[in-house]
Amino acid sequence: MPDKGLCWTHTKTGGHPLLASLHQILSIQILAFEKYSVNIQDAILIVPIVVAAVIALRIFTRIMKKRNLTGKKLIKTITRIFKVLVVFVVFLGIMRVLGVRLGNIFDFIKAVLGFRLFTLGGTNVSFLTILIMAVVIYVSAKLAALARNYFNNTVFPRFKIEAGLQISLSKLIGYTIIAIGIIVALQGMGIKLSALTVFAGVLGVGIGFGMQSITANIVSGFVILFERPIMEGDMVRFKNTIGFVQKINLRATVIRTIYNEHLIVPNSEFINSTVENMSFSDLKLRLRVDVGVSYASDPFAVKEALLDAAYSTEYIMKNPEPNVLFYGFGESSLDFQLLVWIENPKRRFETDSDLHFAVIQKFRERGITIAFPQIDVHINQK
Repeated sequence: MPDKGLCWTHTKTGGHPLLASLHQILSIQILAFEKYSVNIQDAILIVPIVVAAVIALRIFTRIMKKRNLTGKKLIKTITRIFKVLVVFVVFLGIMRVLGVRLGNIFDFIKAVLGFRLFTLGGTNVSFLTILIMAVVIYVSAKLAALARNYFNNTVFPRFKIEAGLQISLSKLIGYTIIAIGIIVALQGMGIKLSALTVFAGVLGVGIGFGMQSITANIVSGFVILFERPIMEGDMVRFKNTIGFVQKINLRATVIRTIYNEHLIVPNSEFINSTVENMSFSDLKLRLRVDVGVSYASDPFAVKEALLDAAYSTEYIMKNPEPNVLFYGFGESSLDFQLLVWIENPKRRFETDSDLHFAVIQKFRERGITIAFPQIDVHINQK
């Protein structure tokens, strides 16, 4: 057991009973790392060191903000160096409290990393085990990102794979690499996959009772990635909201509405609800303009004006051709319907507005009056 650098001692056996009791309480061991130990007194002395470091960092950051120096590169470098120095001083202070000499620091770190947290399948899990797992997962995530970039920039364009399928395959490749990295890390640390069966059973019970919705959303996320009923970039109508699918995650999908609002929709909603995909299979979208004109109007002139408005509006396709339907005799109007097609659903609202303006203009040029409700009142005079 190393000598403590800071220690309260009670050398006299005939001391005050209260002090003796306090000394016994402070000497209670909390943790033990091989020949090193941490008692309540050590923990109490460590707290003010950490608090002082946090206060020093906040004061330094506040001074930098008041002087508007946070955006400069040199100040950022100085800030990083200052933070490293503060962490180093805190580390030395903790070592001093625990009585660890400078020559024994690496031995102490080794003892801490080797501290057994729990046992899984006959394998001791320590801080070092968790650290290695974190490093492997981090490296796997980086490799997954590199692989996704390689496939997105090199492989997929070469085989002319459509954009939606590229996104699904890219995410699947990333998840696969990360999963392989986790399996390799577990095997490398001696944790056999068969040893995880008990843990998987407990996790399954937890999923059954408390994680049903999360599990359903994750499964739905895989269904969306494989079946691709919606893809990133699609224009969809979900309930009463129209927007564009911005990102499909495992648990939820992000939709950016036409008002630039972002909706986080659980994936199970897309599987269990009716979703109108305006970009599915065929990007062409049909627009419709309903208009009623007065009974005094020439219906052939109305048809000509509507077609002229369609052909003069930008983004409206010439093939399929615009079409005009004379579909009814209303109470106060002759009812017509103009049907047009556009190639890009994202232009829907802009084109729809321009088309309405064009209809008004062409009607005015030909003297065609848009009907309004009329009521005939007959007065019976006796």
